[in-house]
Amino acid sequence: MTNRYYHGPRSDHFDGNRFFNPEHPSTDRSLIDLLRWHFGENREPWPKTVTSRQVVPTAKVNGLSVTMVGHATVLIQAAGRNLIVDPVWSERASPVRWAGPRRVTAPGIAFERLPSIDVVLLTHNHYDHLDISTLDRLWKRYRPRIIAPLGNDAVIMRKLPHVEVETCDAGVDAG
Repeated sequence: MTNRYYHGPRSDHFDGNRFFNPEHPSTDRSLIDLLRWHFGENREPWPKTVTSRQVVPTAKVNGLSVTMVGHATVLIQAAGRNLIVDPVWSERASPVRWAGPRRVTAPGIAFERLPSIDVVLLTHNHYDHLDISTLDRLWKRYRPRIIAPLGNDAVIMRKLPHVEVETCDAGVDAG
């Protein structure tokens, strides 16, 4: 099996096919493991909604401000720049809009209240971290610099060929 998104040299975190965290246990799970978890006796019920408070961030911050937007989405404002990590504003974390886990908490910042975004940093390509719909909205509105791990440019550009994506390897300076 070969990686359809990235072809590059083997390293301490890429075996030629998959990326992995060195010196960490595998997080791979089988379908049986997933079903046991989903239908298990000790599973906590998932809430329909959770109330939250939205904030309106300052347009630019000279010092440092960090605003939790939700799950992994964080707005980092520093030295007059606005960076957003793993932006997700969609109603579901899924490859399709009609299925998948539904958001139970509104984002901590309404999309329309976001300050101008200079940089988008993507950590990996799970649906709850890489939301194609939100990336498209951010690109159309701000044209931010988008920085992603190796191979994620192919994932993004398959759906959004007009978007510019820079990739870098773990521990490599993005410039």
